[in-house]
Order: sequence, then structure tokens, then C-alpha cells
Amino acid sequence: MFSVVLPCFNESRHGYLPQILENLRSQTGPKQLIAVVSPSQDDTLATIEQFPEISIIKTTASNRAQRLNIGIEASKGEHVLLHHPATLLPPATALQQAETALQQQDAVWGGFVHSFDMDHWLLRFTSWYSTNVRSRQGILYLDHCIFATKKALSAVNGVPDMDIFEDTALSMALREFGNSVGHGKAAIAPGKVTTSARRFRDRGIYRQALVNQTLKLMYHAKLDPKQLNWLYESKSQINVSYLEEKGTENIESERLF
Repeated sequence: MFSVVLPCFNESRHGYLPQILENLRSQTGPKQLIAVVSPSQDDTLATIEQFPEISIIKTTASNRAQRLNIGIEASKGEHVLLHHPATLLPPATALQQAETALQQQDAVWGGFVHSFDMDHWLLRFTSWYSTNVRSRQGILYLDHCIFATKKALSAVNGVPDMDIFEDTALSMALREFGNSVGHGKAAIAPGKVTTSARRFRDRGIYRQALVNQTLKLMYHAKLDPKQLNWLYESKSQINVSYLEEKGTENIESERLF
């Protein structure tokens, strides 16, 4: 059985949540659907409550990594899919595809082929690079809808508690665990996930691409992930609520972009 963990916090802004829930309900095969919801300022919780097939865990978790870990702990499946909250899985057979990919590619973790819901050469290249190059380096972002065996996730102690780049750190940990048991390569399921390009539409494609690359350099320079996430989220409360934390340092950071 696959357990699916959907971390939720202010998810109505991109308009994907109802589609995601319908998609999950329609997935074939035995499944456990878990939504881990932090207090939101929109109708996220009310929307999920319309889908009785989905178990809701209410939490005060402050970031996405914590919400994912709560869901992993509650999962009962042999396999767990960590669902990006602004990404649609392939229809109907996504969980079957993931299980088959793990078996056929002799892996303990993996993800799906990536795409955006906006057509632009840079976004097409970004998706291609992420699927075909970065995955071979052992890195998948959460918008690939990372899946893994429950055993592997337990072995690496779940998702690192970071405000941003938690998916990169998780990938590295899963890669190392996989290497230790002879199955380090990330499996790629053939179905294509579709991620909202809202940030690129709102900020501009080239500007957002520059922000992303700058943040990667800052992450590899080992700067504080909390500061990096302030830069990434700007004035939006997306992954983390900074309503009580934002001060002059954050306001100055927002001006950078």
C-alpha cells in the first residue's frame, strides 16, 4: 500500500488544492491519504474536509518539513509519497507507476518526470534538467513528488527540519542510504507531474529563475535556511508562517528581489 502525505498551509492561492484532492481520490490501488494541515488564513482546511477519503491531521508545525514528518509517522504503507502541495500527479495510475518504478529500477526512492503548467523555453529546460540531469546526481525536489520505501525514510530519520532545501537534504540522505544497501539511484516513474508556475508568473520568469539560482548558491555556502526562505517567500506565507517573526532584517531581505 502507498501512503500519500500532503503538507498544507495556505494552499488556496494557487488554485491547485481541489484538483489535487480530486486526483488523489481517483488514484487506483490500495492507498492511505493523509493531509497534514497547519493553521491557515484561507479555506485550506474547509476544502480538504470536503473529501472524507482523506485523513486530516491538524498541527501547529511551523514548516513543510515538520508537516511531512508528521505524515510519515502516521503512514501505514510500505511506500510513502511526499506530495508537493502545488503539483498534480499523473491521473489514476501514479501510485502504481511509482511502485513499478521502484521495483523495475531496483531503487528505494524516486520521483516523477517534471513539468510546469506554463509553456516557456526556460521552464521546459528547467524541467528537463531536473528530470534528466539533477536526478542522476541524486537530487530531486519535492515538486517531483518524491516517493520512497517507509524503511528508507525511517533509516534517514525523515525529512530534515529546514525551512527551505529540505528536499535537497532529504535526497542526499536517501541517496546515501540507498548506496549503503546497493540501491542509491533515484527511480524515475514515467508519468509527468505538473507544477504551478505561479511564482514565475507573479515575479517574472527570468527574475524568479535568478532568485532560484542565487538561493542555491547561498545554500551551498551554508547560509541559514531560515534567512534563505525569507528571501524565497518574500511577503507571502507559503511554506512557513513568519507573521510573528518578521522583523527589519527580513524586510531588508525582501528588497533584494
